[in-house]
Amino acid sequence: MFYLIYVSSAVKLMNHDELLLLLDQARKKNQELGATGMLLYQEGNFMQMLEGEKEIVLDLYEAIKKDDRHRGVIKVLTDEIGERNFKDWSMGFFNMDETGVLPNYNDYIDENLTLKSFHADSENAYKFMLLFNEINR
Repeated sequence: MFYLIYVSSAVKLMNHDELLLLLDQARKKNQELGATGMLLYQEGNFMQMLEGEKEIVLDLYEAIKKDDRHRGVIKVLTDEIGERNFKDWSMGFFNMDETGVLPNYNDYIDENLTLKSFHADSENAYKFMLLFNEINR
C-alpha cells in the first residue's frame, strides 16, 4: 500500500453543493480504481490523502493536478504503509469550515491552515489526516 498527501487552493470558495458534487465524483472514481482516502476543505483550501496501489495513487494525483477547480497543488508527503488508514471510505470528507473543537489541534489549525504550511511539516500532516479517521469512528 502507498499513500500521498497533497494540498491545493480552490480557484474560488466552494459552496455546500459544489463540495458535494466534487466529493461524489471523487468517490465514484476512487471506488472504480480501488483507492481510498480523506479530503479536507477549509476556507478555499484542500488537503487530501489518497491510499492504494502506488501506480493508481500516482495516476490519480496526476489527474487531480489537472483539475481546473483548484490551483497550487503541492505534494506534501508520500510513503509506503502496511494497511489502509481509510479502508472504510472511497473518500471520507470533512468540511473544516463547519467544524467544532478538535482537541489538541485547534491552535495548530488556527496557525497553519492555509494548509500549505504542512509542506514543511509533513509528519504532522500525516498525523493530522489520521485524526479524521479517529473522529469518524
